[in-house]
Amino acid sequence: MSETYSFGPFQLYTQLRVLERGGAVIAMGSRAFDMLVAMVQRPGEVVSHRELMAFAWPELVVEESNVRVQMAKLRRILGCGRDGMQYIASVSGRGYCFVAPLRNLPAASTSIADTHLVDTHVVHADIAERHGRPAWRRAAPAPLSPPIGRCGHLVELSRALQGARLLTIVGAGGAGKTTLAALLCHTLPALEGGTLFVDLSSVTTVAPLGEPLVNEILHTVASRRMLLVLDNCEHVAGDIAPLVERLLSSTTSLQVLATSREPLRVRGERLYPVPPLGMPPMTGPITARQAMAFPAVQLFMDRAMEGGYDAPLGDDHAPAVAAICRRLDGNPLAIGLVACRAALYGIDGVAELLGTQLALSWRGRRDAPARHGTAEATLDWSCNLLAARDRRILHCLASFPGTFTIDAAVAAAAPEFGTFAVTQSIAGLIEKSLIAVQDIGGNTALRLLDTTRLYAATRL
Repeated sequence: MSETYSFGPFQLYTQLRVLERGGAVIAMGSRAFDMLVAMVQRPGEVVSHRELMAFAWPELVVEESNVRVQMAKLRRILGCGRDGMQYIASVSGRGYCFVAPLRNLPAASTSIADTHLVDTHVVHADIAERHGRPAWRRAAPAPLSPPIGRCGHLVELSRALQGARLLTIVGAGGAGKTTLAALLCHTLPALEGGTLFVDLSSVTTVAPLGEPLVNEILHTVASRRMLLVLDNCEHVAGDIAPLVERLLSSTTSLQVLATSREPLRVRGERLYPVPPLGMPPMTGPITARQAMAFPAVQLFMDRAMEGGYDAPLGDDHAPAVAAICRRLDGNPLAIGLVACRAALYGIDGVAELLGTQLALSWRGRRDAPARHGTAEATLDWSCNLLAARDRRILHCLASFPGTFTIDAAVAAAAPEFGTFAVTQSIAGLIEKSLIAVQDIGGNTALRLLDTTRLYAATRL
């Protein structure tokens, strides 16, 4: 069975997590999408409330009212009852049933080649080491909901790309690098040669692919303007850097947009550090209305409600949510992983548990890449790339509860490694987005994200 379904005017692509109507992608929350998939995969059968909760809220304990809220939202999206159309039937005391005529489309129809992917001029390339050649396929990463707090950053990114042959989006794990790159592909003016989107997260080396990959891209580019997006470069940066340099020196019609937790350090590279989501400052009491003006708080409440939290932000909880967002440095992934536990522990409980080891293992959305499944997995991805000395020095820096100076960091680790080695390691950890740099009153201060400090103290 393929993972593509058609019913009424809708097409459902479960693997891409896309619902379309008339070729247009419909924005919807992940919970409603999961519930739709659960019912579509069992057409004509009653899917119980308990089964829907297990499918849409894995590993979470939520009230049945959350199912009813999401089901009402899903019915509005589908237009149930409009023009006599009925897609989902309620079975009193038992659950819900998908009742519309449904077609399971053959695998050949699942590329969406004639819909929005061609319209947005995006080709997604999954690199697979098959006979030493990459396998290209059509599958644009489509946003499931409007980005929160990123519109201004997209404008900045678009301007930066205009004047660069190679632009690298850099930032910590979960900062939103891939999201920004994918959104940019959908907002750029159409290029004659289109866009190639390459996800490198699943490969361990691109060295064997170098020559075939270069030749294939150069053949595709020819003399047409094209954008090559290389996503998740940090673990293969040493192989990707010379490949990119050769591509850029071989043609003037190609631009490269890369995402990485550290720079590629290629000639002509321009960096775009991903800014954190806007957070409330530490300036005394804050009301819910004031807090909700900041994107980080908006994202927290959006993810909390997706996780089953069914109350709006009140003045009593606004300071706690603002403090959580500040502790997480406005990192979208970290905020989402924490916020989805608000229904289970409450906002005050989440704030209290944030500094414990439990927070490292809180799981996020089931469709997320494995490296984004938990805060621990995200940090594993980064820290497993470190040399033993860098890992040890990061562990030493975990003893600082807040900001610290470079001199204090050197003093903490120098007895074991020496001043020069520690200074080198700290520079590398900053470059790899594991240490944040802040300007406080004209002085340079360093800081570890709370989850990074906890991870370094307990895992390294």
